[in-house]
Amino acid sequence: MYRYSRAIYRDLHPHLLEGQFRAELGQRLLLAACERTVERLARDHRRFARPAAALFDDVRALFPVSRQLMVYDIIEMHMDAALEYLDAEIAERGSADLLRCRATNRKGKACQRVPVTGSDYCPSHRYLEKLQQEKASSGILAA
Repeated sequence: MYRYSRAIYRDLHPHLLEGQFRAELGQRLLLAACERTVERLARDHRRFARPAAALFDDVRALFPVSRQLMVYDIIEMHMDAALEYLDAEIAERGSADLLRCRATNRKGKACQRVPVTGSDYCPSHRYLEKLQQEKASSGILAA
């Protein structure tokens, strides 16, 4: 999900309002709002009505009025892509909890750590992903 918040930030960054804020303050506010919204979307997207509108409400003051429609369109495009990704993950995994490692601990409870970007596992359980890949490749070779 990190890639969606960064994509929104990258597309909106050049259009920030100039002269009203220190440049780095506007950038930090925009990035924080993007990350906060996408994280909330990843945690519970079924109960997050209109995520694009929520993010736009958070960041609209950072942009000139003449560009706000374009800003909303960019946000909506990326949020739609993120929602499609979440729906695909639900279909594949049976759950959209992307901010939790897929491994279980010794007591059989789900690991609560955040997975590494591009992986289903946290740094402690990353070896499980390598084991799965080895099993998959040996299964293909054996067949």
